[in-house]
Amino acid sequence: MRRILASVAAIALLVVAPSVAASAASAATASATIAPVKYVGHGTAASCTPAALAKAVRGGGTVKFRCGAKPVTIVLDRTLVVCNTTTCKHPWQDPHAKVVERLVLDGGGKVVLSGANKRPILYANTCQESFGWLDAHCDTQTTPYIVVKNLVMAKGNATKAPTWGGHRLENLRGGGAIAMRGGHLTVQHVTFRDNRCIKADSDAGGGAVRLVGQRVTSRLLDSTFVRNRCANGGAVSSLQAPMRLQGSTLTDNVATGSGASSGKGGNGGAVYFDGTKQSVTIDRSTIQRNHAPEGGPGVFYVSNDRTGTLTITHSRITKNTGASFWTGKTRSIFFLGKRFVRSGSTIT
Repeated sequence: MRRILASVAAIALLVVAPSVAASAASAATASATIAPVKYVGHGTAASCTPAALAKAVRGGGTVKFRCGAKPVTIVLDRTLVVCNTTTCKHPWQDPHAKVVERLVLDGGGKVVLSGANKRPILYANTCQESFGWLDAHCDTQTTPYIVVKNLVMAKGNATKAPTWGGHRLENLRGGGAIAMRGGHLTVQHVTFRDNRCIKADSDAGGGAVRLVGQRVTSRLLDSTFVRNRCANGGAVSSLQAPMRLQGSTLTDNVATGSGASSGKGGNGGAVYFDGTKQSVTIDRSTIQRNHAPEGGPGVFYVSNDRTGTLTITHSRITKNTGASFWTGKTRSIFFLGKRFVRSGSTIT
Protein backbone atom coordinates (compact mmCIF):
# COMPACT_ATOMS: atom_id res chain seq x y z
CA MET A 1 0.00 0.00 0.00
CA ARG A 2 2.71 2.49 1.00
CA ARG A 3 4.81 1.65 -2.05
CA ILE A 4 2.02 2.35 -4.52
CA LEU A 5 0.90 5.52 -2.76
CA ALA A 6 4.45 6.81 -2.93
CA SER A 7 4.61 6.15 -6.66
CA VAL A 8 1.30 7.96 -7.23
CA ALA A 9 2.45 10.94 -5.21
CA ALA A 10 5.70 10.99 -7.14
CA ILE A 11 3.85 11.83 -10.34
CA ALA A 12 3.44 15.36 -9.05
CA LEU A 13 7.24 15.63 -9.06
CA LEU A 14 7.51 14.33 -12.61
CA VAL A 15 10.74 15.44 -14.25
CA VAL A 16 10.12 16.45 -17.84
CA ALA A 17 12.81 16.92 -20.45
CA PRO A 18 13.48 20.59 -21.33
CA SER A 19 12.00 20.22 -24.82
CA VAL A 20 8.87 18.70 -23.35
CA ALA A 21 8.52 21.37 -20.69
CA ALA A 22 8.98 24.10 -23.26
CA SER A 23 6.19 22.59 -25.31
CA ALA A 24 3.73 22.09 -22.47
CA ALA A 25 1.88 25.30 -23.25
CA SER A 26 1.26 24.26 -26.84
CA ALA A 27 0.12 20.85 -25.65
CA ALA A 28 -2.51 22.46 -23.48
CA THR A 29 -4.02 23.98 -26.61
CA ALA A 30 -4.07 20.71 -28.56
CA SER A 31 -7.47 20.31 -30.11
CA ALA A 32 -9.80 17.53 -29.05
CA THR A 33 -11.59 15.24 -31.42
CA ILE A 34 -14.92 13.47 -31.42
CA ALA A 35 -14.53 10.72 -34.00
CA PRO A 36 -17.44 9.27 -35.99
CA VAL A 37 -18.78 5.83 -35.14
CA LYS A 38 -16.31 3.06 -35.97
CA TYR A 39 -17.59 -0.43 -36.69
CA VAL A 40 -15.60 -3.56 -35.96
CA GLY A 41 -16.45 -6.32 -38.43
CA HIS A 42 -18.22 -6.57 -41.77
CA GLY A 43 -21.23 -8.64 -40.81
CA THR A 44 -19.58 -11.93 -39.83
CA ALA A 45 -18.03 -13.26 -36.65
CA ALA A 46 -14.77 -13.98 -38.47
CA SER A 47 -14.42 -10.32 -39.46
CA CYS A 48 -14.47 -9.19 -35.82
CA THR A 49 -10.77 -9.70 -35.22
CA PRO A 50 -8.64 -8.59 -32.24
CA ALA A 51 -6.52 -6.50 -34.60
CA ALA A 52 -9.53 -4.62 -35.96
CA LEU A 53 -10.84 -3.99 -32.46
CA ALA A 54 -7.47 -2.79 -31.16
CA LYS A 55 -7.14 -0.33 -34.04
CA ALA A 56 -10.64 1.03 -33.48
CA VAL A 57 -10.23 1.51 -29.74
CA ARG A 58 -6.80 3.13 -29.67
CA GLY A 59 -7.77 6.59 -30.91
CA GLY A 60 -11.12 6.96 -29.15
CA GLY A 61 -14.53 7.69 -30.63
CA THR A 62 -17.56 5.40 -30.56
CA VAL A 63 -16.84 1.76 -31.34
CA LYS A 64 -19.64 -0.68 -32.24
CA PHE A 65 -19.72 -4.16 -33.72
CA ARG A 66 -20.98 -5.77 -36.94
CA CYS A 67 -20.29 -9.42 -36.19
CA GLY A 68 -23.49 -11.02 -37.49
CA ALA A 69 -26.81 -11.81 -35.88
CA LYS A 70 -25.51 -14.23 -33.26
CA PRO A 71 -23.54 -13.45 -30.08
CA VAL A 72 -19.78 -13.55 -30.61
CA THR A 73 -16.73 -14.08 -28.40
CA ILE A 74 -13.60 -12.20 -29.42
CA VAL A 75 -10.56 -13.91 -27.92
CA LEU A 76 -7.91 -11.21 -27.68
CA ASP A 77 -4.32 -11.82 -28.74
CA ARG A 78 -3.32 -8.41 -27.38
CA THR A 79 -4.43 -5.97 -24.70
CA LEU A 80 -6.64 -3.16 -26.00
CA VAL A 81 -5.09 0.23 -25.21
CA VAL A 82 -6.59 3.71 -25.28
CA CYS A 83 -4.04 6.40 -26.08
CA ASN A 84 -4.20 9.99 -24.83
CA THR A 85 -4.00 11.36 -28.37
CA THR A 86 -5.27 10.02 -31.68
CA THR A 87 -1.74 9.24 -32.90
CA CYS A 88 -0.34 8.15 -29.51
CA LYS A 89 2.21 10.97 -29.90
CA HIS A 90 2.85 14.08 -27.82
CA PRO A 91 0.93 17.03 -29.33
CA TRP A 92 4.10 19.12 -29.49
CA GLN A 93 5.77 16.39 -31.56
CA ASP A 94 2.90 15.61 -33.92
CA PRO A 95 0.72 18.41 -35.31
CA HIS A 96 -1.89 15.84 -36.31
CA ALA A 97 -2.31 14.53 -32.76
CA LYS A 98 -5.64 15.42 -31.20
CA VAL A 99 -6.73 14.82 -27.62
CA VAL A 100 -8.78 11.67 -27.16
CA GLU A 101 -11.68 13.08 -25.17
CA ARG A 102 -13.80 9.93 -25.12
CA LEU A 103 -14.02 6.29 -26.03
CA VAL A 104 -17.41 4.56 -26.08
CA LEU A 105 -17.12 0.79 -26.46
CA ASP A 106 -20.61 -0.62 -27.02
CA GLY A 107 -21.06 -4.37 -27.41
CA GLY A 108 -24.75 -4.12 -28.20
CA GLY A 109 -25.48 -6.96 -25.78
CA LYS A 110 -23.94 -9.57 -28.09
CA VAL A 111 -20.16 -9.38 -27.54
CA VAL A 112 -17.86 -11.20 -25.12
CA LEU A 113 -14.27 -9.94 -24.87
CA SER A 114 -11.98 -12.63 -23.53
CA GLY A 115 -8.42 -12.25 -22.29
CA ALA A 116 -8.05 -16.05 -22.61
CA ASN A 117 -6.53 -16.12 -19.10
CA LYS A 118 -3.37 -14.66 -20.67
CA ARG A 119 -3.64 -10.85 -20.65
CA PRO A 120 -5.57 -7.79 -19.40
CA ILE A 121 -8.43 -6.78 -21.66
CA LEU A 122 -8.46 -2.94 -21.64
CA TYR A 123 -5.74 -0.54 -20.45
CA ALA A 124 -5.51 3.27 -20.28
CA ASN A 125 -2.88 5.42 -18.56
CA THR A 126 -2.52 9.19 -18.74
CA CYS A 127 1.07 8.91 -17.49
CA GLN A 128 2.18 6.32 -20.04
CA GLU A 129 4.59 8.28 -22.21
CA SER A 130 4.16 6.01 -25.22
CA PHE A 131 0.44 6.92 -25.26
CA GLY A 132 1.22 10.61 -25.78
CA TRP A 133 1.59 12.95 -22.83
CA LEU A 134 -0.63 16.01 -23.11
CA ASP A 135 1.50 18.16 -20.81
CA ALA A 136 3.69 17.93 -17.71
CA HIS A 137 0.72 17.22 -15.42
CA CYS A 138 -0.40 13.75 -16.39
CA ASP A 139 -1.54 13.13 -12.80
CA THR A 140 -4.38 15.69 -13.10
CA GLN A 141 -5.64 14.67 -16.53
CA THR A 142 -9.38 13.90 -16.74
CA THR A 143 -9.34 12.57 -20.29
CA PRO A 144 -9.83 10.10 -21.79
CA TYR A 145 -13.36 9.45 -20.58
CA ILE A 146 -13.96 5.77 -21.25
CA VAL A 147 -17.45 4.29 -21.46
CA VAL A 148 -17.80 0.51 -21.67
CA LYS A 149 -21.30 -0.89 -21.99
CA ASN A 150 -23.51 -3.76 -23.06
CA LEU A 151 -20.91 -6.51 -23.17
CA VAL A 152 -19.09 -9.22 -21.20
CA MET A 153 -15.44 -9.02 -20.13
CA ALA A 154 -14.12 -12.44 -19.13
CA LYS A 155 -10.89 -14.27 -18.32
CA GLY A 156 -8.71 -11.16 -18.20
CA ASN A 157 -5.35 -11.72 -16.51
CA ALA A 158 -3.39 -8.85 -14.95
CA THR A 159 -0.87 -10.94 -13.02
CA LYS A 160 1.76 -9.25 -15.21
CA ALA A 161 1.98 -5.81 -16.80
CA PRO A 162 0.59 -5.72 -20.36
CA THR A 163 2.72 -5.12 -23.41
CA TRP A 164 2.06 -2.84 -26.35
CA GLY A 165 4.19 -2.24 -29.42
CA GLY A 166 6.75 -4.70 -28.13
CA HIS A 167 7.25 -2.79 -24.87
CA ARG A 168 6.02 -3.54 -21.38
CA LEU A 169 3.63 -0.89 -20.03
CA GLU A 170 3.51 0.49 -16.52
CA ASN A 171 2.20 -2.15 -14.14
CA LEU A 172 -0.99 -0.82 -12.53
CA ARG A 173 -0.98 -3.96 -10.37
CA GLY A 174 -4.51 -5.03 -11.10
CA GLY A 175 -7.46 -4.80 -13.47
CA GLY A 176 -7.81 -8.08 -15.29
CA ALA A 177 -10.65 -6.60 -17.36
CA ILE A 178 -10.03 -2.82 -17.06
CA ALA A 179 -6.91 -1.12 -15.70
CA MET A 180 -7.00 2.66 -15.74
CA ARG A 181 -4.81 5.46 -14.41
CA GLY A 182 -6.08 9.03 -14.72
CA GLY A 183 -9.03 9.99 -16.91
CA HIS A 184 -12.34 8.53 -15.74
CA LEU A 185 -14.58 5.58 -16.45
CA THR A 186 -18.21 4.56 -16.75
CA VAL A 187 -19.26 0.94 -17.16
CA GLN A 188 -22.91 0.08 -17.66
CA HIS A 189 -24.62 -3.24 -18.26
CA VAL A 190 -21.28 -5.06 -18.24
CA THR A 191 -20.70 -8.54 -16.85
CA PHE A 192 -17.22 -9.14 -15.43
CA ARG A 193 -16.53 -12.82 -14.85
CA ASP A 194 -13.48 -14.93 -14.07
CA ASN A 195 -10.95 -12.09 -14.27
CA ARG A 196 -7.85 -12.04 -12.07
CA CYS A 197 -4.70 -10.22 -11.09
CA ILE A 198 -1.75 -10.75 -8.72
CA LYS A 199 -2.50 -13.55 -6.28
CA ALA A 200 -0.54 -12.33 -3.24
CA ASP A 201 0.65 -8.74 -2.74
CA SER A 202 0.14 -5.97 -0.19
CA ASP A 203 -0.84 -3.39 -2.83
CA ALA A 204 -2.20 -5.14 -5.91
CA GLY A 205 -5.96 -5.09 -6.35
CA GLY A 206 -8.96 -5.36 -8.63
CA GLY A 207 -9.45 -8.73 -10.26
CA ALA A 208 -11.86 -7.08 -12.71
CA VAL A 209 -11.40 -3.28 -12.43
CA ARG A 210 -8.44 -1.25 -11.15
CA LEU A 211 -8.71 2.57 -10.88
CA VAL A 212 -5.64 4.64 -9.96
CA GLY A 213 -5.10 8.36 -9.38
CA GLN A 214 -8.33 9.81 -10.75
CA ARG A 215 -9.83 13.26 -10.11
CA VAL A 216 -13.32 12.60 -11.50
CA THR A 217 -15.64 10.00 -9.97
CA SER A 218 -15.76 6.80 -12.00
CA ARG A 219 -19.11 4.99 -12.17
CA LEU A 220 -19.82 1.28 -12.22
CA LEU A 221 -23.51 1.02 -13.08
CA ASP A 222 -26.00 -1.81 -13.49
CA SER A 223 -23.23 -4.37 -13.83
CA THR A 224 -22.38 -7.84 -12.54
CA PHE A 225 -19.09 -9.01 -11.04
CA VAL A 226 -18.76 -12.74 -10.48
CA ARG A 227 -15.82 -15.05 -9.65
CA ASN A 228 -13.14 -12.41 -10.03
CA ARG A 229 -10.07 -12.59 -7.79
CA CYS A 230 -6.95 -10.71 -6.80
CA ALA A 231 -4.69 -10.20 -3.77
CA ASN A 232 -7.02 -7.38 -2.65
CA GLY A 233 -10.36 -6.29 -4.08
CA GLY A 234 -11.45 -9.50 -5.71
CA ALA A 235 -13.73 -7.54 -8.06
CA VAL A 236 -12.84 -3.84 -7.80
CA SER A 237 -9.89 -1.83 -6.51
CA SER A 238 -9.69 1.95 -6.24
CA LEU A 239 -6.42 3.67 -5.32
CA GLN A 240 -6.73 7.44 -4.83
CA ALA A 241 -9.76 7.41 -7.14
CA PRO A 242 -13.35 8.37 -6.23
CA MET A 243 -15.93 5.80 -7.27
CA ARG A 244 -19.68 5.20 -7.44
CA LEU A 245 -21.01 1.63 -7.57
CA GLN A 246 -24.70 1.63 -8.39
CA GLY A 247 -27.34 -0.93 -9.27
CA SER A 248 -24.77 -3.71 -9.42
CA THR A 249 -24.31 -7.23 -8.10
CA LEU A 250 -21.00 -8.59 -6.80
CA THR A 251 -20.93 -12.27 -5.87
CA ASP A 252 -18.33 -15.01 -5.34
CA ASN A 253 -15.33 -12.69 -5.70
CA VAL A 254 -12.22 -13.44 -3.63
CA ALA A 255 -9.31 -11.51 -2.14
CA THR A 256 -6.62 -14.16 -2.50
CA GLY A 257 -3.80 -12.65 -0.41
CA SER A 258 -3.07 -12.95 3.29
CA GLY A 259 -1.37 -10.92 5.99
CA ALA A 260 -3.22 -7.67 5.14
CA SER A 261 -1.34 -4.49 4.20
CA SER A 262 1.79 -5.44 6.11
CA GLY A 263 1.81 -8.85 4.46
CA LYS A 264 0.52 -10.09 1.14
CA GLY A 265 -2.97 -8.60 1.03
CA GLY A 266 -6.25 -10.40 1.59
CA ASN A 267 -8.43 -7.28 2.05
CA GLY A 268 -11.69 -6.49 0.27
CA GLY A 269 -13.35 -9.61 -1.08
CA ALA A 270 -15.50 -7.55 -3.45
CA VAL A 271 -14.47 -3.88 -3.15
CA TYR A 272 -11.13 -2.42 -2.01
CA PHE A 273 -10.34 1.28 -1.56
CA ASP A 274 -7.07 2.84 -0.43
CA GLY A 275 -6.46 6.58 -0.59
CA THR A 276 -7.17 9.86 1.21
CA LYS A 277 -10.11 12.25 0.73
CA GLN A 278 -11.77 10.36 -2.13
CA SER A 279 -15.39 9.30 -1.66
CA VAL A 280 -16.77 5.86 -2.43
CA THR A 281 -20.55 5.42 -2.80
CA ILE A 282 -22.38 2.11 -3.02
CA ASP A 283 -26.04 2.51 -3.96
CA ARG A 284 -28.78 -0.03 -4.69
CA SER A 285 -26.28 -2.84 -4.98
CA THR A 286 -25.96 -6.40 -3.73
CA ILE A 287 -22.64 -7.66 -2.38
CA GLN A 288 -22.91 -11.28 -1.26
CA ARG A 289 -20.87 -14.48 -0.90
CA ASN A 290 -17.54 -12.75 -1.38
CA HIS A 291 -14.50 -13.82 0.64
CA ALA A 292 -11.49 -12.10 2.20
CA PRO A 293 -9.31 -13.66 4.92
CA GLU A 294 -8.33 -10.27 6.39
CA GLY A 295 -10.51 -7.11 6.40
CA GLY A 296 -13.75 -6.37 4.58
CA PRO A 297 -14.93 -9.47 2.73
CA GLY A 298 -17.67 -7.23 1.35
CA VAL A 299 -16.09 -3.76 1.36
CA PHE A 300 -12.68 -2.55 2.55
CA TYR A 301 -12.19 1.23 2.82
CA VAL A 302 -9.12 2.98 4.24
CA SER A 303 -8.48 6.73 4.08
CA ASN A 304 -4.89 7.10 5.20
CA ASP A 305 -5.31 10.65 6.53
CA ARG A 306 -8.88 9.98 7.75
CA THR A 307 -10.46 12.49 5.36
CA GLY A 308 -12.51 10.18 3.12
CA THR A 309 -16.15 9.11 3.15
CA LEU A 310 -17.82 5.77 2.48
CA THR A 311 -21.56 5.97 1.74
CA ILE A 312 -23.78 2.89 1.45
CA THR A 313 -27.45 3.39 0.57
CA HIS A 314 -30.28 0.97 -0.21
CA SER A 315 -27.88 -1.94 -0.58
CA ARG A 316 -27.56 -5.49 0.71
CA ILE A 317 -24.12 -6.58 1.93
CA THR A 318 -24.51 -10.01 3.50
CA LYS A 319 -23.23 -13.60 3.55
CA ASN A 320 -19.63 -12.50 2.95
CA THR A 321 -17.06 -14.72 4.66
CA GLY A 322 -13.57 -14.65 6.14
CA ALA A 323 -12.57 -11.45 7.99
CA SER A 324 -10.02 -11.49 10.79
CA PHE A 325 -10.88 -7.85 11.59
CA TRP A 326 -13.86 -5.58 10.88
CA THR A 327 -15.68 -2.39 11.91
CA GLY A 328 -18.30 -2.55 14.66
CA LYS A 329 -20.64 -5.51 14.27
CA THR A 330 -20.53 -5.55 10.49
CA ARG A 331 -18.04 -8.27 9.60
CA SER A 332 -18.60 -7.57 5.88
CA ILE A 333 -17.12 -4.07 6.23
CA PHE A 334 -13.80 -2.63 7.31
CA PHE A 335 -13.82 1.17 7.42
CA LEU A 336 -11.15 3.65 8.46
CA GLY A 337 -11.87 7.23 7.41
CA LYS A 338 -13.76 10.41 8.27
CA ARG A 339 -17.38 9.37 7.72
CA PHE A 340 -19.21 6.10 7.19
CA VAL A 341 -22.76 6.92 6.07
CA ARG A 342 -25.30 4.12 5.74
CA SER A 343 -29.04 4.23 5.12
CA GLY A 344 -31.73 1.85 3.96
CA SER A 345 -29.22 -1.00 3.81
CA THR A 346 -28.75 -4.46 5.28
CA ILE A 347 -25.18 -5.09 6.31
CA THR A 348 -24.05 -8.11 8.31
